[in-house]
Amino acid sequence: MKTFLIAKISPLYDYWESDQNVEDELKRLQKANKDNPMSVLFEKEPYKWENLYQSIVREIIRGDYDSLKGLNIILNTLVDAEKNRILQAFVINDVLNKRQIDELIHNKFAKYETKRKPFRFLRILYAIFLNPYQLKIRGPKNHIYEKTGFIMLYIRNAIVFKNNSSL
Repeated sequence: MKTFLIAKISPLYDYWESDQNVEDELKRLQKANKDNPMSVLFEKEPYKWENLYQSIVREIIRGDYDSLKGLNIILNTLVDAEKNRILQAFVINDVLNKRQIDELIHNKFAKYETKRKPFRFLRILYAIFLNPYQLKIRGPKNHIYEKTGFIMLYIRNAIVFKNNSSL
């Protein structure tokens, strides 16, 4: 249930469900914080941004509270209204707890005693290249990871369709 909520709370959820035409692209770009140099990721590479967002939130849910800093960086690429909408949705849907939300709002992160997460990086690379969140890229695929993600979604859908048609 939380995995669907993570995707639905995303500022890009409507974009992935849309035709991704010029109008949809303009709506998406209105959510970018033009004052933050990191927003170039949100503006130019929405597929990578979405994979990072979903991967980081899942890491936090698994107990890696050091990932709050990464989530803060990702959320700061958005305009304040969109960032606040996401934080409220996290609270309402019990995705993150109040302490975590407070840390994100105030940019003051507690020192968490966590073990090094050697596979965190690999899990994020896996997400970016293999598209486990089933992001629908309808426009041009400019990067190798967008191409592999598109192909993986195509293969996944073909297998599911084949399995469903044999029932």
